[in-house]
Amino acid sequence: MRKVQYDRFKGIEGIWVDENADAPEPTSNTVIARVQASCINPGSVSALHGSEYVPIRDLAGTVISVGDNVNGIKVGDSVLGWAQDWSAHAELVAVPGGQLVNKPNDLAWDVAGSLFVTPMAGLAAVDAVEPSEGELVVVAGATGGVGFTAAQLAKHRGATVIGIASPTRAELLRQHGIIPVAYDDSTEQNVRTAAEGSRIHAFIDTVGADYLALAARLNVPAARIATVVNYKHAREFGAKAVGTMDAGGIAALTRLSKLAAIGLLNIPIALTFPLREVQAAYRALASNRAVGRVVLHPQA
Repeated sequence: MRKVQYDRFKGIEGIWVDENADAPEPTSNTVIARVQASCINPGSVSALHGSEYVPIRDLAGTVISVGDNVNGIKVGDSVLGWAQDWSAHAELVAVPGGQLVNKPNDLAWDVAGSLFVTPMAGLAAVDAVEPSEGELVVVAGATGGVGFTAAQLAKHRGATVIGIASPTRAELLRQHGIIPVAYDDSTEQNVRTAAEGSRIHAFIDTVGADYLALAARLNVPAARIATVVNYKHAREFGAKAVGTMDAGGIAALTRLSKLAAIGLLNIPIALTFPLREVQAAYRALASNRAVGRVVLHPQA
């Protein structure tokens, strides 16, 4: 079996594919799946440089074995979910049954294998600020993996959404009914202009930097500011600090998968790579040029 291995002190050069890895052993609580798609995320790149952090991995695949204590999943099912290690970057993976949901038939494999880490963080951020019909919400980093999901979900809840992003990505936001605002030396004034004098009810930060301070200057109530990155300063501003694991687990993942399957949540796929090109996949992600997800195909 092929599986990605790595030396955490060598960066991307330390990633390699073991062509003769041992197949995962089934247990009473796990599902063995043949992986069709596994997204890589920015946190995965950070973990390549000596970090003790073990990234969560998105995955989607076909079930080939089910443990005795797993309910709701059977051999032959198409599933999606996550693994808390490198194991999803492999032809076969063993996953606790509680970390998988059934894949909707109309959901593409690449999207299914990209739905957990960043989209769930976007959902957690939206739930934290609780946007409602007619409110105005600002999302910083609105075309990133987390921010684009957050902006779409806030709009689905009836809010008007201003998305701070690169000017080169403004059209993507417009296509989804999100008001684009460029980040530059005049970001604050750009947001105020886009708001047209209206009160800004909530602010979601997916970038870090000084966006919590910006939210405060915009007079957004502290209880309705959320960040998925700036945990260090969240308490200082009274903001909520949330992440992937705050979204609600498999129930929330099921909700996202259904929205994506019917076209109400767009998860752009930028690039795909066969498993043997895993280093190229990580370089593409590290370059920060791709608009959308970078996905590995372990069966290719």
